[in-house]
Amino acid sequence: MSNYSEADFCTLDQGLDYIFGRLGAIYGASFTRHWEGVDLRLVRQTWGELLSRYATYKPSMDFALKHMGKFVPSAIEFKELCSQGPRIPYKPHTMIEKQLTTEERIAIARAKGEAMAKIAQFTRKVVV
Repeated sequence: MSNYSEADFCTLDQGLDYIFGRLGAIYGASFTRHWEGVDLRLVRQTWGELLSRYATYKPSMDFALKHMGKFVPSAIEFKELCSQGPRIPYKPHTMIEKQLTTEERIAIARAKGEAMAKIAQFTRKVVV
């Protein structure tokens, strides 16, 4: 059984904000210098594409952030760390059962009665 919790998930944009905010806090100026001369929108887009689901699951991101090395990680290195963290659970599918109305129950009972009568008619033994 999956231990799915809606609170463990976020949008991709929220995840990237969280990752980059934490990396900036951890690595400081070396993190911001790491991206000098590079379009930050492209950096963000690339990280989002590479991290994919990992950037939407908070326990994976937290695991990676706790296990980083001495230097600013690349998106590929960060993804590898995320993949070593907790498995991402799948959202359970909720089955919705339609509740029958009184009229539908009556119609079903009537149809069942008629079907049972026809079955009885065909299965009667003919006495000769």
